[in-house]
Amino acid sequence: MPTFDTIRQDADERALIRKIQKAVAFLAPTTVDLPDSLFTGVGALIDLKVAGWLPVGMVTPDGYNFGRDVSKEDVSAFGYAGPARSDVTEVARSITFTPLETGRRHMLELTYGTDLTATTQDVTTGEVVFDEPELPVGQEYRLLIIGSDGPAAENWILGRGYGIVKLASTDSQTWGSSDPVTAPVTLDVFTDTEIGAPVRHYMGGTGAVKHKTVTGFTPETP
Repeated sequence: MPTFDTIRQDADERALIRKIQKAVAFLAPTTVDLPDSLFTGVGALIDLKVAGWLPVGMVTPDGYNFGRDVSKEDVSAFGYAGPARSDVTEVARSITFTPLETGRRHMLELTYGTDLTATTQDVTTGEVVFDEPELPVGQEYRLLIIGSDGPAAENWILGRGYGIVKLASTDSQTWGSSDPVTAPVTLDVFTDTEIGAPVRHYMGGTGAVKHKTVTGFTPETP
């Protein structure tokens, strides 16, 4: 007869407790396909640069925050203190992060909501001049965020792919000697009609291979 401790030992798995130690994010125009997999056939990660993805660059230590605000409607019944039925009616998703790198064209386009395709840089002075529009143009992008945890022999790669994101807000920017020039960015997430979902989740790596029996997924037939 099992004891509480043997039941717990069988139920708990330390290897599935993950932290994101490192992460990298990329933007792309909606003409670039969201990858079906983050890996090539031999287990290496795909080359995102060749595929047309543009790096967000370094962000502040708080990393990437994935908001998920669920709204629901309850049905009340006479004589009952709690709802007799509850239905989810809306899930508002968002991503918030604070870029540290300043000057990438595509990040300036995202932050200020403008098109800088025709903007050039002076080869002598390095100067770039552009006007911030009164209202952002509302450009839509694809977004891919990949996180890594664990050593090479037991490495977990977690990813989130978004078919359509759009600038929702940027916070105030401060110029001073004590802190870098930053402005938090919040992106709204929309369902992409090509993908049919708002978010595509990825999980893989040598850690996922090593612990495949406890993740609970059916192995793919070769």
